[in-house]
Amino acid sequence: MNRTIERVLGVVAVIMDFLVAILGTGIILLVNSGIGWFGESIDSVEWDIVSNILYIANNLLWLLVLSFVISFILGIIAIIKVKSNAKLAGGLFIASAVISSWLLFTGVAFQCILYLIAGLMCLFRKS
Repeated sequence: MNRTIERVLGVVAVIMDFLVAILGTGIILLVNSGIGWFGESIDSVEWDIVSNILYIANNLLWLLVLSFVISFILGIIAIIKVKSNAKLAGGLFIASAVISSWLLFTGVAFQCILYLIAGLMCLFRKS
């Protein structure tokens, strides 16, 4: 059976995962390089608060990037397996949707909807 729609949805979602992971990595590098910029111009008590906030944001951004990288890898495997084993590909697409869905409401993780649609189509379309 021709599974072009599932592949196209998967490719678009994988590209979105890749771009968000690259953007997140760039933001992390920017935050890490700028942590010491304002240390001398801010009062030490206020700087401690800002430093703690930047530390927490940095850790949360790493979690974001890691989830998108895992979702990216599962999406690539699912795209490869669509033709030979549609049920496995559907499960991998749905797993990718679940991994990247915790950011759905921020508008960043639109790809989880694409993964979910592709996964459901793989599971429920007849051969």
